[in-house]
Amino acid sequence: MANNAKYKHIEDDSKISAIGSLFRGVNNKLWAINLDFSNKPSKSVQFSAAPILVRRRILNSTSGNKKLGLHRHLTIENAHHWQLAKLDDCPAYNKAPRGRDHAQFCFVADAADRKIYIPQLELARVLFFHDPFLARLSLQHNALAEDFFIDLNNDRQTIYVREGAEYPVHYFNGDDNRRFLSWVLMDSDARQSFESISASLLLNQIRKGNYDHWDFSFTPPSLGGVELEMTGWDDRDSGTFFVWEIHGIKELPSEVKGEVDFVHPKYERKVGGKPVKGNGSKGEAPEQYELNDDELSDTDKATMALISDSVKTSFKTPFITNRVPKKLKPVNNIIGNGDKEVLDKNLSANEKEETGDLPGGAWNNLDDQTDDTHLYLSKFKSFSDAIKCLETHHQCRIVTREIFKLPKRDNSRKDLHMLEDTHNPRCMNLIEVEYKGSPITLLEIDTSDGAAKLSTMMLRIGFSGWLSDNMSRILQGIMKKSLGWPTNIFMEKFDQSDFSGIHHPKSKHSGRIKPEEIPPWAQRFVNWMSR
Repeated sequence: MANNAKYKHIEDDSKISAIGSLFRGVNNKLWAINLDFSNKPSKSVQFSAAPILVRRRILNSTSGNKKLGLHRHLTIENAHHWQLAKLDDCPAYNKAPRGRDHAQFCFVADAADRKIYIPQLELARVLFFHDPFLARLSLQHNALAEDFFIDLNNDRQTIYVREGAEYPVHYFNGDDNRRFLSWVLMDSDARQSFESISASLLLNQIRKGNYDHWDFSFTPPSLGGVELEMTGWDDRDSGTFFVWEIHGIKELPSEVKGEVDFVHPKYERKVGGKPVKGNGSKGEAPEQYELNDDELSDTDKATMALISDSVKTSFKTPFITNRVPKKLKPVNNIIGNGDKEVLDKNLSANEKEETGDLPGGAWNNLDDQTDDTHLYLSKFKSFSDAIKCLETHHQCRIVTREIFKLPKRDNSRKDLHMLEDTHNPRCMNLIEVEYKGSPITLLEIDTSDGAAKLSTMMLRIGFSGWLSDNMSRILQGIMKKSLGWPTNIFMEKFDQSDFSGIHHPKSKHSGRIKPEEIPPWAQRFVNWMSR
């Protein structure tokens, strides 16, 4: 990912003061949007930049973005009951420094002591526009049906990505991207809201000369119980609050349950290989990327993920998504499947076409904080069976059960924090047991994809205290060793006799151990604990 990308046609440190109408030439496919800046020339950018279009945000910043405005929270009862207005109807908007966007639409929500005015584009941004691809699809009539097919006729919920779909295959590698896309596709309230964007555009766009124009508007989901974390301008005299930015959207309701499989025509799973050290990257990335907002990107070149200020999001009821390969590809070695290095400093911020020349640059603002670790417990079935055996046959008492997601290692090109097959988070299962009055902690990492052969780690300690305080360091240490135990950290606390790796039973299939092998495996745990 890159956080050092700047638009070539925009001056440094341009603070957005207004976000205006969308427009396009009558013969153009892509929509652009007008921006005003504080003490800078007005410009326009392609609508694919929607993830970063926030009032008071600084584009091409040379010193970072500071959150401006008063902080406020709003818990939504039913967004369908909100009033509709224009920005100019908001007293707080008229009191604050502003640009020429007074005719844009907003929602009006009643809080205990304020009327909250929320620009419609800002709410749509945090609900749907976490990447440029969904932003562009939202403006195309029937785009979801043309790019995706949902099969609910079997035991598994499956989303098939149609041949030629614009949404790029590498975006399906992220479980957070897949979860939000599943929500848009399968939750009826969310889908109706998303498709209301293109419906509004078709109904309300107007033509002036050689250009079509449209003031963004849509119908929101009901969003009952959702909490918004916002900053903006507060006017005590009128009792109104004008929202500049929504930073967090928590407890999103969803009809999606269980597991959802994604099948893409370009998915392939590498099989037969063994992990090797090294990441296969070549060369060094430039110090700064320059975004060309006029050129299309090349279908044959990589897309660099561009970092922007994130939107903290979470679902009330989490669900799992799996990346399912359509075909298998035998290989000798597996090096990892991170994004390809992009060495050219020039990137296109637009969609891919055969006629494009530049590598792509795509904004991503999604920070999915859904509490979903418990959903991955099923990946540890054999380990859980062994723990059950400790309980029933060896008088062990379970004290603590925890699941931790392994973190992505900074500046690493390898995606070892994700499972190779499903591209779901790789997790570590921690079990603390009490054996003959003494605490013992067992650590087990999911390597069911064959990424490594890693023993179960046993420690003569409970989870509270030192182990809990150092858990972040331990998880980072595991990743630093490419899925190996950070024994150097353990040796800070323990004698060598107080921690040990216990090998797994041999198995032809990673992560699957024969039932008859479980009791002997549990016995090896007991043998070590009894020393």
